Amino acid sequence: MMKIHQILILCLCIQATFGARGIDISALTSASAFNCLRANYSFSIVRGYRSSGAVDTNVVANVQNAWNAGMAHVDVYLFPCYNCGNPGSQVSTLVNYLKSHNVRYGMIWLDIEGKTGSTWSTSQASNRAFFEGMVSQARSLGQTVGVYTSSSQWNPIMGSYSGGSSLPLWYAHYNNQPNFNDFVAFGGWSKPAMKQYAGDVTECGVGLDRNSY
Repeated sequence: MMKIHQILILCLCIQATFGARGIDISALTSASAFNCLRANYSFSIVRGYRSSGAVDTNVVANVQNAWNAGMAHVDVYLFPCYNCGNPGSQVSTLVNYLKSHNVRYGMIWLDIEGKTGSTWSTSQASNRAFFEGMVSQARSLGQTVGVYTSSSQWNPIMGSYSGGSSLPLWYAHYNNQPNFNDFVAFGGWSKPAMKQYAGDVTECGVGLDRNSY
């Protein structure tokens, strides 16, 4: 009986350490693939807007397939197009598309990554204004918003700016460890909400990133 108790305690400790595990995807993923993935993951984050400046129309099927597979949470991420301008319009376009197709989702994550001078401006002030435009519009539409980024991406793009620190942080660090032990404060965030701990892996025939919270 003592051994059984020890095993149960060990299992609870492992669960507390690793928490929930999930995936994020950017390609059309079938219902059968999501059913396969559900064996190891409990939440999904689906691309809803491309960095080219257009809605990812696969978002409708992907979100539905994720829910149907039994995922506990399904969110959407927006990869903005700085060079397309009008940040508020990009948010509105995504939200309106989701609503018009009756897509049920939890929140929208703003994907802040890329190179200054190409994906983003070399002016950090301009990048901050663009970011604030997205957040403001999302809030005006009643959306819950978070930020996906890392210190290596955020700092060159936004500098010492901490204007996003009131939003949940989903940070990337590919050390294959589904915990926050590696987190170092940046951008005004003192703690994260979620971590992307492995990227560009293939499971169940699907290209994905692994996440935990």
